[in-house]
Amino acid sequence: MSLPDGAPRAREVGPRPGGLLVAAGALAAAGVAAVCALPRALGAAYPPWAVLVVATAALLLAGVVAGQIGLLRRKAEQALLLAADVAAFALVGVGALMAAVLTLGRLPADGGAGFLWPARPPAGTAAALSVAVRVPARRAARRAVRGARFRPDDILATFGEQTSRDVPLETTLDQLADALRRSLALRRVEIWTGAGGRLTAAVVLPDSPPPRAGVSGLAGAPGLDLADGPSQARQGSSLTLTAADLVALARARVAGPGWLALWVPLLVWGRPGAQLRVVPARASGALLGLLVVERSTEDPRFSEAEDRLLAELGTRLGTVLHNRQLDANLREALVDLRRVNDELRVSRARLVAAADAERRRIERDLHDGAQQQLVSLAIGLRLVRDLVTEDTAAAEELVDEMAEQVQAAISEVRSLAQGIYPPLLRSTGLTEALRAAATRSPLGVRLRTDGVGRHAADVEAAVYFCCLEALQNAAKHAAGSEVEIVLAERESTLVLSVTDNGPGFDPRLVAAGAGQTNMRDRIGAIGGTITVESAPGAGVRIHASVPSAPAGG
Repeated sequence: MSLPDGAPRAREVGPRPGGLLVAAGALAAAGVAAVCALPRALGAAYPPWAVLVVATAALLLAGVVAGQIGLLRRKAEQALLLAADVAAFALVGVGALMAAVLTLGRLPADGGAGFLWPARPPAGTAAALSVAVRVPARRAARRAVRGARFRPDDILATFGEQTSRDVPLETTLDQLADALRRSLALRRVEIWTGAGGRLTAAVVLPDSPPPRAGVSGLAGAPGLDLADGPSQARQGSSLTLTAADLVALARARVAGPGWLALWVPLLVWGRPGAQLRVVPARASGALLGLLVVERSTEDPRFSEAEDRLLAELGTRLGTVLHNRQLDANLREALVDLRRVNDELRVSRARLVAAADAERRRIERDLHDGAQQQLVSLAIGLRLVRDLVTEDTAAAEELVDEMAEQVQAAISEVRSLAQGIYPPLLRSTGLTEALRAAATRSPLGVRLRTDGVGRHAADVEAAVYFCCLEALQNAAKHAAGSEVEIVLAERESTLVLSVTDNGPGFDPRLVAAGAGQTNMRDRIGAIGGTITVESAPGAGVRIHASVPSAPAGG
């Protein structure tokens, strides 16, 4: 499953990068200012106030300028974490100085000259505590960037509620990625969807920068259309897994970087040093998606509870993707069913119209042909009655003329009946009826049959009249050509092929005429299919196949 080009993009979580860089500059400036100002407040003669003002202004200005540079904007969160480190160190330094003052019991009166040795023990203690202070400072910075965290139970409950309602899949996956990133303090979240090993990045948070210009593929990582590995995946990027990858992922619930490097190295390519978890989303044994989450190596390791949460999400995600796939298949089937129903309704209307036209033709032929012959015979019989006693020779001559009219009427009625349903088709079957039709054709026709027996009357009639229509089209559009008719039975299917070596045509440029429409209607009415193959200078081949039904079956 892939997202269309017009699908909504994954939204960036938290403040804008420019604002983060300004906040980083302000945080660093505050830390430096605190470290510099406290000694002066305690009576020290250093550092100069000018240095304090210049350093603070420079850090603030650097944050504003960095917010205007694209490359630095992509590192906004890292810059904020570094600023949090500076603030943490400043807090430790201020605490150390305050502890030194408390240890000394008084403010330094000598400008700080006698302040050094008493300050060393608390400063060493503060240095040891600086690492412990740095971790919560970074967590606070991340919380400010990413917003309030969700509890794991809330993620599962919200995801289940959204999937039970008619919420678009794109929105559901986007919100799931957002909640995961906030709850687990993740650096990156990717959700890939698809089937058959061909996956598409449905959600990527944060979205990666565009691929570098001039790079068309990924050397050393087959199956990935990215320039720098999966870490540069963007929404809409594609990933192709091999059969071995699919077999390996079928055994995993939550895979870490070590396992992936051994069994599915493609998924860790381009993610050096990241804490990685890949969760397959499966249903009915098929891989339908992947949930990929990352943390920095400086972040806490994934806990067992977090791995259980990811495994449960993978199971639910597989079920959701499977259900959405079934829904999509059902919608496609309904569209096809409506299309077939519309075609059937139009075909039935054409068949009814054709039957009405055929009845009118038969009525016209009977009126203009046999009926006129019979009226003429009735008049002739009255004349014979009048002449038989007066002029025997004239009566005999009239009787001879009437005999010729009777033969003409019989021939015309036989020809008319042949067009309605040929007696030969009813009595001997398709092979003999088609041989007779081939004999009557003005073209050179070669007939090949492979022991075709008798079939249901409607099947034989549809195939016979389809062949007649094909012969008439060939005589009309390919005069002087040679025609081959092949009739065969293959696996409960009756197959007819009519091929000529005429001039042919381009089916993309020439609309189907009445002849092709009639053939499709006749064959389609008994559940068969028909195809017309042609090209300029390559003749025409009409191929029809219908389910065979034995006579009387």
